[in-house]
Amino acid sequence: MLHYTPPSQDLAFILNDVLDANAVLSALPRYSGVGTDVLLHIADEAGRFAAEQVLPLNHTADQSGCTWQDGKVVTPPGFKQAYAQYCELGWPSMCADEADGGQALPRLVFSITNEILSAASHAFVMYAAIHHCASACLRHSATESLQRRWLPLLATGQVTSSMCMTEPHAGSDIGLLSTRAEPAPDGSYRITGQKIFASGGDHDLTENIAHLVLARIAGAPAGSRGLSLFLVPKILDDGQANPIFCDGIEHKMGLHGSATCSLRFESAQGWLVGEPNKGLAAMFPMMNEARLLSGLQALGISDLAFQNALAYAQERRQGRAANGGQPAPIINHPDVQRMLLTQKAFTEGGRAFVHWVALLIDQADWATDAQTRQDTANLVGLLTPVIKGFLTENAQTSTYNALQVFGGHGFIAETGIEQLVRDVRVTTIYEGTTSIQAHDLLTRKVLADNGQRLGLLLHTIKQWAAAQHPEHTFFTQAALNTVAKLDAATRHLALRYTENTELTLQASVAYLRLAGHTVLAYLWARCAIAAAQAANAGPWHNAKIETARFYIEHLLPETDQLLAAIQAPARPWADALAA
Repeated sequence: MLHYTPPSQDLAFILNDVLDANAVLSALPRYSGVGTDVLLHIADEAGRFAAEQVLPLNHTADQSGCTWQDGKVVTPPGFKQAYAQYCELGWPSMCADEADGGQALPRLVFSITNEILSAASHAFVMYAAIHHCASACLRHSATESLQRRWLPLLATGQVTSSMCMTEPHAGSDIGLLSTRAEPAPDGSYRITGQKIFASGGDHDLTENIAHLVLARIAGAPAGSRGLSLFLVPKILDDGQANPIFCDGIEHKMGLHGSATCSLRFESAQGWLVGEPNKGLAAMFPMMNEARLLSGLQALGISDLAFQNALAYAQERRQGRAANGGQPAPIINHPDVQRMLLTQKAFTEGGRAFVHWVALLIDQADWATDAQTRQDTANLVGLLTPVIKGFLTENAQTSTYNALQVFGGHGFIAETGIEQLVRDVRVTTIYEGTTSIQAHDLLTRKVLADNGQRLGLLLHTIKQWAAAQHPEHTFFTQAALNTVAKLDAATRHLALRYTENTELTLQASVAYLRLAGHTVLAYLWARCAIAAAQAANAGPWHNAKIETARFYIEHLLPETDQLLAAIQAPARPWADALAA
């Protein structure tokens, strides 16, 4: 079965040598006393909990799944006990405000610990991390009374949450939602309608669940402009059950340990979050945190797949190595090395990516300088769909390569690899498919502001590259070449967009991947140079440099194909599908 070793050395390298997290956090008064030594200690504790308590549950969770009977969901064996210990150890409260009973630690802590927990069990994290996303929503838009009522409960983990957006007839087109909200004399609302695909919509880990539900108040405008957001608890303050019914759970391709529920609200009592008809704006903080969490989940699963594929390749003997000897460990075969290095490059590069963005979030929230807050917030907004779309797609490649390394043994359940292949598929779908992320990036995050946010990213990369020593030109030039390709693609699509919006969107997924590679080329260059300059450089640092070279020489050339596809003549495709 699968084994997992927390990536302690790589995390220490990224935080200290690449991101200089100590300097960044010390400049934020809220976190001036929180150094990377504290963060890495927390990571070690999370690693022990994940490897010893959570990982052993993952295979059984896949095999048994959740069960539904008489409107109630029971989670897989061991989940309830592990969740209770998770709460007892204080993991849900890490980033919550002290006023809510939290530890007020940086957002970076959430990023690190949930990468680790996601590696141990994607399904467990689906229950355990959603409190953070819901809290972000309530802090942003809820009334003071709602915040005081629910934030402390979310901080302790006593209450979990769910996002109730999708309806059977609407799918991702939320403007078609029909769930109704009728005002009540006491200032609350009565919510009636049906929701599907609600992760953690019912379970036995906590007595109460705070559902965040998009619904339409009578007389509201049509489409997404008429949606409002409501907090609808499973259990009301008087201890009575709100009329919310779980009509079943989905039987899915993977992620069997996470209950994906169909919920029916029959005049259930709820409270408005934010302003009427501005439900999407109120929901955005939760949705964005969930998108970033998707990237962390993809990263964790990728790391687990890589670690096990590497160990298997070192032990499995088969075939003749290029330098003689038979049978040889398959890690000696060039194509096995290629597959493993592809996993390593995407995983370690993705790790630098997500934790860099987490540090940007801390700056956006707490920097004393207004311009720094604005710039970092703009970068986070730009990079959120890239993390969601790029890292989750890379995870498909990583788990596929792990399956290839294991060969036939990867296709059977005993090794655990086929579960990872199935579980990680959903990360490209939930919180918006890759196509939806790509449309968001191109139209809302780049073209909508005439490329100002993108310009900030490109300037950041260019400024960094200009400050590096000429001996590192191989790495800096790779980053700058990719910047030039993304800039050329943006200019081309901006012109096309004024002529034909629909045809421009043909290139949006290619554009997102090009943007992803731009960030990864920049971060791999930073990693390589940091490894070369490390005070106690050794074989581990040399391996980091060689992985950067592999990424630049063997994976980054994808950008040439992407740019060619983006700049290809735009033609309607419907006729090709009409036959």
